[in-house]
Amino acid sequence: MTNDKSTLLKISVLFLAIQLVLIFELAGSGQSSYARSVMATTFCWTLYTFLEARYGFYMNTYVRGIIILSLLGDSFFGSYLDFYQTSFTFDKMLHVFGSYSFSLFAYILTVQLLRHPLSSPFKFIFILSLGLSIGAFYEILEFLTDTISHPNPISQPSLLDTDLDLVGDLIGAMIAAIHGTYRTFMNQNF
Repeated sequence: MTNDKSTLLKISVLFLAIQLVLIFELAGSGQSSYARSVMATTFCWTLYTFLEARYGFYMNTYVRGIIILSLLGDSFFGSYLDFYQTSFTFDKMLHVFGSYSFSLFAYILTVQLLRHPLSSPFKFIFILSLGLSIGAFYEILEFLTDTISHPNPISQPSLLDTDLDLVGDLIGAMIAAIHGTYRTFMNQNF
């Protein structure tokens, strides 16, 4: 957990306020699909923050920051400014950055359950696997959302889009694996 609980509270309140403004702006402009997406990510992050405070999870401040930047990149730039529709490269770059940040996030959460440190090669493979798994899971969620709720615009317009998203996930997970292997996020062992 962030060392200073007041800092965690300030970051959480600011993030929640920004997201709520974006939800109301998106809903007011008729972008209900985007508004629902922002509500879902806001709910998930708020739930994690509550669980972190309640159960004393540790999260590196740097990783917390890049996760929040990923979520704000999705909601503000992707949804509110509509970069998902107007920029071919934005979605791909957000997949790289999001995979990088969520790989490190998942790594820090999971190593708290371990009793022994990981060797460098295993740590690299583990972080890479986490990032690729999260990316694949996200693509499956996009597919299910498109299939079940038929949003406008759809999340996956083509197989090329899905494949490029997965390539972006691979690049982001690879960067996270390199970073996580050679940088200490929790203590000397992890």
